[in-house]
Amino acid sequence: MRFGFHLFMVKPDELQGIARTADECGWDSIQVADAPFFPEEISVPYPYTPDGKRFWPLDMPVLDPWVAITTMAVVTERIRFFPSVLRLAVRQPLLEAKSLCSVAAVSNDRVALGVGLAWMPEEFKWLGQDKKTRGARQNEAIQVIRLLLEGGMVEFHGKYIDFDRLIMAPVPEKKIPIYVGGTTRPALRRAARYGDGWLSVIHDMSEVEGVIAELNGFRREFGRENEPFDIIMHCPDAESVDDIRRLEDMGVTDLQVTPWSEKILAEQGVGAIMQQQPSLEIKQDAIKRYADEIIFSFN
Repeated sequence: MRFGFHLFMVKPDELQGIARTADECGWDSIQVADAPFFPEEISVPYPYTPDGKRFWPLDMPVLDPWVAITTMAVVTERIRFFPSVLRLAVRQPLLEAKSLCSVAAVSNDRVALGVGLAWMPEEFKWLGQDKKTRGARQNEAIQVIRLLLEGGMVEFHGKYIDFDRLIMAPVPEKKIPIYVGGTTRPALRRAARYGDGWLSVIHDMSEVEGVIAELNGFRREFGRENEPFDIIMHCPDAESVDDIRRLEDMGVTDLQVTPWSEKILAEQGVGAIMQQQPSLEIKQDAIKRYADEIIFSFN
């Protein structure tokens, strides 16, 4: 089992201190958010809170994910970083591949790519993308980025993405995993078909076995059941070493936690966790304590 946490709502000037502490204490990964902008008004409910309301202030500073990752990568040695999730359906995949390759080069390949579908209609409208085709376009974008990561002269001719022979350099020396996020059936199918792993949002332990069984069914359907595949989950009720070992037995490879948060139930939503933002010192102490009490048992 590997362990990581997310830095949404964390102040930018805390990133390096948190990353150094986690790097020294044996954590595996840190996730960062992708939010190009926040509309004053949105036309649909936010999908990950019980009441559909956004839980963050609209003027909250959110760094571009590649800037945030680079900021932390240059002061650490071993911990990995990835966006969770990059809103790939509103982004240009050739440019995102270039950013990913660049960050991989400066971090010694300590990066992965988490992708998901943007949810706000305003993002698609104002960034000039068709929301109706977002799933199909993301499928192609994942293929394009994986192709570019391999290096050499490549070309791609899809329905939505089309380019002739080109080369991108530098490219990573190690394989960069692509993790697909989302909890819907199409998202699970996309992860099973195109991903090197799946990113969950938040689940109770009681839900894990069923979700993984469905995901593995799709992997068998696509003939990928024997390939390496990471399952990255956030289960707030997995508190003890025994709980986490049960998740490991079910097939979970990575557990995402927020070590400085008070106990939160899954039905309270991810926002209830992220809103807990104590001082940097308290965060660092919690990162060390969780490593001593939990992570050490899995090393």
